[in-house]
Amino acid sequence: MAEGHAVVRWARRLAPLVGKPLAEVRMPKRWGERPQTLVGQHLLEPETHGKHLLLPLSGGETLHCHGAQYGSWQVGERPLALRKEPKHVRLYLGTEDYEAVFFHGPTVELLTPEEVEAHERLSSLGPDVMAGGPGSPGFDRDEAARRIAARGADPIKPVLLDQRVVAGVGNIFASEGLFLAGIDPRRPAESLSREDLERLWDATIPLMWEGTKTWGRTKTTPPAMQAEGHLRWVYQRKNKPCHVCATPVELIRLPPWERATYLCPHCQS
Repeated sequence: MAEGHAVVRWARRLAPLVGKPLAEVRMPKRWGERPQTLVGQHLLEPETHGKHLLLPLSGGETLHCHGAQYGSWQVGERPLALRKEPKHVRLYLGTEDYEAVFFHGPTVELLTPEEVEAHERLSSLGPDVMAGGPGSPGFDRDEAARRIAARGADPIKPVLLDQRVVAGVGNIFASEGLFLAGIDPRRPAESLSREDLERLWDATIPLMWEGTKTWGRTKTTPPAMQAEGHLRWVYQRKNKPCHVCATPVELIRLPPWERATYLCPHCQS
């Protein structure tokens, strides 16, 4: 699933279309003729909140996209040679010079300002871990700490994946961030001190912003380690030696979603 850093990349990719009149808009059939009302409007600066991409339009409405597991964008100058079959296109935006295509994403909505305000899914999101630009100065750490503590005895790893608690963190960065912060993913959420959480954010946020600069497989290790072929600290490294202490990395699954969770039993407590 596209994590918050990938959605920031998508927003940046759409920059060539910002401020330019839309010449063509295509959406799923259930939207009927509404997409045609967008022709002539222009795209305003894209916004992100966690894993959600919001594309405000000059007429006041907003396109809301969520990529889930397989969603992706392709943006380029006309004529754009699609890298996937046309049947996978969920949203098409075209200006005089550029085209943008959203593939596979299950969520494509055209919302009025009132619908954005009342949107159950959007309004329930926790603080955005990518908020405010590089370094995430807009990330509300106080509110994140409150929401985490409110989860009581729930293990911290799946709590981090709950977008109602913190928006934008996915499975890779949850595992990698907890490792770098020295926190066992099985620990009760309420047991984490403010110092623990600060270590977690200070480890995770720079990794995610670094991830906005590159495409392809997510990498979390320093360049020197990557040059040796070591791309991640623990994620997808079951039974391989920890890069810090050489203890074999473990794979566990935690309720309620049973997502793959990787940890070093020696470095994380």
